[in-house]
Amino acid sequence: MFTDHTAHVYADLPLTLSASGTGRPVLILHGGGGRATVAGIAAHLSRTAHTLTPVHPGWEGTHRPAWLTGVDDLALAYLHLLHDRGLDDVLVVGSSLGGWTAAEMAVRDTAGVISGLVLLDAVGVRVPDEPITDVLALDPR
Repeated sequence: MFTDHTAHVYADLPLTLSASGTGRPVLILHGGGGRATVAGIAAHLSRTAHTLTPVHPGWEGTHRPAWLTGVDDLALAYLHLLHDRGLDDVLVVGSSLGGWTAAEMAVRDTAGVISGLVLLDAVGVRVPDEPITDVLALDPR
């Protein structure tokens, strides 16, 4: 399903990454269920785009350095990856936790490499004056 290679974003942060296809770069970020949850999206988009699908550090037995403690650190690491590869006009697709990470990347993208953002059931994103609904407290109707 994925052909992996390692991208060294920082000296102590090797990223397991799969790349496929050609065309506009698309970074696809998985949620808590792991990279398999976005495999279908990656396969579909790789027909017309150059997809990059990393494994978040700490998932699937990968290394996570002690300094990587939050989504903000992860967002900066992925931005560093895009810059290192000289990419621009990047579409970032994030699912669940990956959506939160993608949103954090977009906020921090001072170089303007991200030109599109797709959030799929993103968690963690805070919108002022919008309470987070406790779905377990909702009436089933």
